[in-house]
Amino acid sequence: KEFDEVLSNIQEKVQELGGYIENSSLDGGSAYYERYNRYSNMTVRIPSDKLDGFIANVKETANVTYISESTEDITLRYVDAESRKIALETERDRLLELLEKAETVEDIITIEGRLSEVRYQLESYASQLRTFDNQVDYSTVHINVEEVERYTPQPKKSTWDRIKTGFE
Repeated sequence: KEFDEVLSNIQEKVQELGGYIENSSLDGGSAYYERYNRYSNMTVRIPSDKLDGFIANVKETANVTYISESTEDITLRYVDAESRKIALETERDRLLELLEKAETVEDIITIEGRLSEVRYQLESYASQLRTFDNQVDYSTVHINVEEVERYTPQPKKSTWDRIKTGFE
């Protein structure tokens, strides 16, 4: 029911924890479809070690109806990119040595052409590694907030009710 307050709280908490809002959208509803309720979609990045605190804060200020968590193991891709970067650095160093010893213009042009390709690939792998580091350092949280006219909290189930539901 406190749509603006919930959005404001989320934005403040993201900044407080050192995260950032990757993207966000807000729709004010439409009178044409007889829907006046507003809703917002946000993708926020939270430092990984502060994710649980962020989620707990959101649960305190809003009625959370759905949570899904997943992880992605990027270890092999990271190690592969790092290995390729090291190999390219070695090749770059070797090409620089050859460039110093080159005697003909044709050799210089050929070496500089390959050196340019290697430098481009090095930048690409460095960028890829920075992206991987960002994925590890920050958790991605997708948040959908919808304004309601009437809040109806879900009744708390007793232990026996949960056991019964589990058996069913």
